[in-house]
Amino acid sequence: MSDSPQLQSGMSNLKKVTDRRQVEQLYRPRWKKYLVNATHAGALMCLLVAGTVWTLNQEHPKFTQPSKLLELPGAVIHAQTPTEEAFRIGQVLRRYTSDGERADRIADALVTEGRKQKIDPALLVGIVLTEDAKLDPRAKSFVGARGLMQVMPFHSGNWGCASKDLYDIESNICHGVSVLAEIMHRKPNVRVALQAYNGCVRGRNTPGCSSYSKKVLKARALTESQMMLVNTSAVSETP
Repeated sequence: MSDSPQLQSGMSNLKKVTDRRQVEQLYRPRWKKYLVNATHAGALMCLLVAGTVWTLNQEHPKFTQPSKLLELPGAVIHAQTPTEEAFRIGQVLRRYTSDGERADRIADALVTEGRKQKIDPALLVGIVLTEDAKLDPRAKSFVGARGLMQVMPFHSGNWGCASKDLYDIESNICHGVSVLAEIMHRKPNVRVALQAYNGCVRGRNTPGCSSYSKKVLKARALTESQMMLVNTSAVSETP
């Protein structure tokens, strides 16, 4: 067979490659290409998994880790605006007093101090209702504890609150929540912290004081269910 005219003339259809990177691509083993693609896919998958884990960690622990709820140093706050949450709590507290202004002041103070100390305001409501369901700011126990959160006088003025007056609503709640927050940092879970807040030490206190935390958590659960029933349309319509 005779050679083609192109071969006879010394010409070829093959394109001459002069770029070094192109030459390396031509002779690179195919498995290396697969390895690079697999590495890229793995990195993308890791990013997706990390994003999913982070998102789940931001969810309310009641839904993601129910068994861990009482082991938290403080109850995680609900995803509500302060105004809406204070309004809901105020409406709940109006069930216990005919003084609506007092109920709203207590609600505002509980939300403000609760968010400041990272404690669920509903838990604080549970404490207030357990201490005195009449919501009397001038309540005083036989051992001298004062106000809504039954704060002992020796705590007065030690927590940077605006006033030392433990019969003042905002000052009492500021002192009480600060004391509770400090105890929560030292105790393993909410139940133990509540017992300590109440001064319940086995063998040295009133018999039956160990039921204090149970009463508070029960009042808290009731408060949460009542808050869910409050119509907040009036709040959302407020400019």
